[in-house]
Amino acid sequence: MRLHLLLSLVLLSGLVSSYTALAQVVAPSQGGEVGLIAVTSTTIKLTFGNTGNGQGRVVAIAPAPGWSSVQLAAVDGTFYPANAEYGRGTALGKGYTVYNGPDHSVVVTGLQPSTVYYITNAEYNTDGTTILYNTRSSNVMLSTPAAPRPAAVTAAPLPVTLTSFMGELSTRGFATLRWTTATEQNTAYFGLERSTDGVVFAEAGQVAAGGNSTKPLAYSWPDPQPLAGPTYYRLRQTDRDGANRYSSVITLTPPVARNVEVYPNPSAGQLVQVLLQGFERETLTLSLADALGRQVASQTLTPTASRHQTLLPTGLAAGTYFLTLTGQGSPVQKRLVVSE
Repeated sequence: MRLHLLLSLVLLSGLVSSYTALAQVVAPSQGGEVGLIAVTSTTIKLTFGNTGNGQGRVVAIAPAPGWSSVQLAAVDGTFYPANAEYGRGTALGKGYTVYNGPDHSVVVTGLQPSTVYYITNAEYNTDGTTILYNTRSSNVMLSTPAAPRPAAVTAAPLPVTLTSFMGELSTRGFATLRWTTATEQNTAYFGLERSTDGVVFAEAGQVAAGGNSTKPLAYSWPDPQPLAGPTYYRLRQTDRDGANRYSSVITLTPPVARNVEVYPNPSAGQLVQVLLQGFERETLTLSLADALGRQVASQTLTPTASRHQTLLPTGLAAGTYFLTLTGQGSPVQKRLVVSE
């Protein structure tokens, strides 16, 4: 009987010790932000977790077609081995882990050019046996630039003295090309050629030339087609005898696509954040109404960067709300659910 009692006490002590060890692991109370240091067509240098309070952090990346957010939530109790070469770490949602550890920066390689990626960081605490995450972090979306391409056409001297050839973009993504000449000789017209890959060009418009001139002349041509991505332009000068000469190639990239994201959604008492992307220098009105259409809050803001974050009022009662963003374009509305 005494032996049986002793064995029972030993087993109970082991269970209590195990429970105590597990109970020491709690999820971090503060998530960590994600920031960008440098981006190339195939690599990204990231900084993350500088405001988090976890023992470590897991960073995951996934393609985000159409600039849509991607579910990359880490699951408690699951360990995620990572690799900085994209695609070689543990699969997480539709992406992969690229970092796991206590540091705050990483250089990710193996990415695809001209691709939108969604990046998130999950803070964690662990005792080596179990692991708990805080996934309420500040995520980032970005597009890698196009891969550098060799010049498709060797620039030849024009029968004009071309002093400049440049382009500018409107906030709506329309390009205007401008060029100037110092002198011209027997020129018929300028052809504006456009390409989406820097290799195959097609004429997009024409502008009559001065013919013969010894005075500076300025030209411009607005592209009627909005840019859907990086676009390459070159200037073709056509002589009166039909001979053609080409300028060097310039590249224009449209502004960041607009996106409004509300998170966490649903919210169970957490601070609700609104991420605005692509509204730089635009005066906006952000209003929140309940399910009956009664306005709960309103604010006016002018983002100074392409990505801007703001907080909704705290202490919202449980229910369904509608967030409306009004600016220069069509209003954007998002649905927010606040649970008990």
